[in-house]
Amino acid sequence: MELGSQSLGAILDDANLTRDRRASQQVYDLLRRAILSLQLEPNRPISEQDVANRLSVSRTPVREAFIRLSEEGLLTSYPQLATVIAPIRMEALLEAQFLREAIECATAERAARIIDEDGIIRLRAVLARHSAALQAEKWPEFHLLDEETHRLICEVAGLRGLGRPVEQARGHLDRVRYLTLPELDTSRRVVAQHTTVVEAICEHRPEDAREAMRVHVRDLLPRLEGLRERYPDFFEEKPQFARRAAAR
Repeated sequence: MELGSQSLGAILDDANLTRDRRASQQVYDLLRRAILSLQLEPNRPISEQDVANRLSVSRTPVREAFIRLSEEGLLTSYPQLATVIAPIRMEALLEAQFLREAIECATAERAARIIDEDGIIRLRAVLARHSAALQAEKWPEFHLLDEETHRLICEVAGLRGLGRPVEQARGHLDRVRYLTLPELDTSRRVVAQHTTVVEAICEHRPEDAREAMRVHVRDLLPRLEGLRERYPDFFEEKPQFARRAAAR
């Protein structure tokens, strides 16, 4: 499988920041998406000044974006040495998995109890688009529609505000999920699981919706160790920065 690693220039040089949103938010969004999609691979150095130069902004909004990404565990800073894309940490993965399962299973159950006709139409529409993206093997679109499905379930359940903590929890899982793309069997299984969840919600079967969501969000767990063995550099911190820091 070919991963999507790109140069920082390829990611940022064509980006155009707009005046209608805070620059720090736009920098954060650009970098976060590149990190989660593995365009920026774990343990790769990244500098505030380089990002600022490529986006033609001051270092202040870039620093703010770096702080947010560090708080989410997506960047690691070694004082006086370097900032790197954080490695994928098993502890963070398992914590994210626990949080996501607790929220999303309860959300699916609630959605099944209260969904209306408009919600049914919207959920089935996004499911159809997700299936179409799979058939066309449009992987970036496939991934975005996966996120949209889960976000929409929160909205249908009347719990729109829970989308943000779920999205942050998914961030740690998404990099691992990108290691499985494009794997047709995995992607087909995702769509099949979404179909089971969505139909249970649309048919007002809350217990079935909860269980179907549980099966779905746990799907990646049995594969974690195998992926860690296959991509050890993504999961393990490069020690050279820490050694240099200790020597000073």
